[in-house]
Amino acid sequence: MSSLFEDTTAGISTADDTISTTNTVFDHARKTTAAFFDPGWQLAMTIEFYFQYAVIALGIFGVAANALVLYALVSYYTRETKKRAINLLMINQNLLDLTSCVLLVITFSVKVSNVYLTGALGYFLCIAFVSETSTNTILYSSIINL
Repeated sequence: MSSLFEDTTAGISTADDTISTTNTVFDHARKTTAAFFDPGWQLAMTIEFYFQYAVIALGIFGVAANALVLYALVSYYTRETKKRAINLLMINQNLLDLTSCVLLVITFSVKVSNVYLTGALGYFLCIAFVSETSTNTILYSSIINL
C-alpha cells in the first residue's frame, strides 16, 4: 500500500513542478516584452540605425578620396621616367584601402536594406557581406601591407 501512496505523491509533485515551470517561462516572456518597450533600448536602436548610415556616408567619402589619390599616383607613375618601387607600394596600399571602402559601403547597404536572403544568392550575400567577411579580409590585408 505504501508504494502506491508514494507513486501518487511523486505524480502530484511532478504536476506542481510543471505548473511552476510554466509560470517561470511566462514571467520571462513578460520581462522580455517589457524590455522591448524600454526607452533605453529604443534609443540604442535609433543610434545604431543612424550609425549605420553614417558609416555608409564615410565609406562613400573614403571611396572618393582613395579613388582621387589612386588616380594621382597612377598618373604620376606613368609619367615619371624613373619608376620607383615605392610608388608601386603606395599604389598597392591605396588600392587595398579603396577596395576596403567599397566593400564597407556594400556591406552596410545590404545590412540597412533588410534584404530577404534566400537561395544561393542569399547564402552568398550572407557569407560575404552580412557577416562582414569580405570587408574584414581586405581590411586585415591592408593592415598587413602597412
